[in-house]
Amino acid sequence: MPAGAPIVRATLADRDVVAEVLASAFADDPVFSWLYPDRRRVARLRLLFGALAAHAITSGHTYLTADGATVALWSAPHSWKVPVPTLLRAAPRIVASAGVRLPRVLRRLSELEGHHARAPQDHWYLEFIGTRRSAQGRGHGSRLLADGIDRCDSPIYLDTPNPRTLPFYRRAGFTVTEELSFPTGPPQWALWRQA
Repeated sequence: MPAGAPIVRATLADRDVVAEVLASAFADDPVFSWLYPDRRRVARLRLLFGALAAHAITSGHTYLTADGATVALWSAPHSWKVPVPTLLRAAPRIVASAGVRLPRVLRRLSELEGHHARAPQDHWYLEFIGTRRSAQGRGHGSRLLADGIDRCDSPIYLDTPNPRTLPFYRRAGFTVTEELSFPTGPPQWALWRQA
């Protein structure tokens, strides 16, 4: 495992960094490219990830490298569903990020939640892991993922919309359990890793 910046737990002061890193990491992602097919995608993603990061950070399971290169958002077992009050607080940013594409964004999130609900319940959920584009390919993601796996005492579930990431997850011990197809938009893959 490559040496690098220390891994730290994110605080609310890191919210903008978390949003920036994930917006950069997912700028060319197939699903986010479909959801936000305009030149303002990165700005829209910053708003979306800022809304999602607030909940993840306050739940205590968001980690980043101290240099701000890589971020991982986790949900503990039985807590992956975002509570309604949290969704309502995040709604203005989600609406602002999606604009006229809000129905498409909400439909995909709902469809993903439906697939996720079929997974065995006692698991950690890796919501997002991403490395700033300028730092990709240097092992930061592998190191942060390994650190997260070491923290987990239950199986881990994740879904990825990018087929290029499947080898990355397989090297970390994940198995593809299903290709998720949807009425519209690109597919995604559900992955599972035993404890």
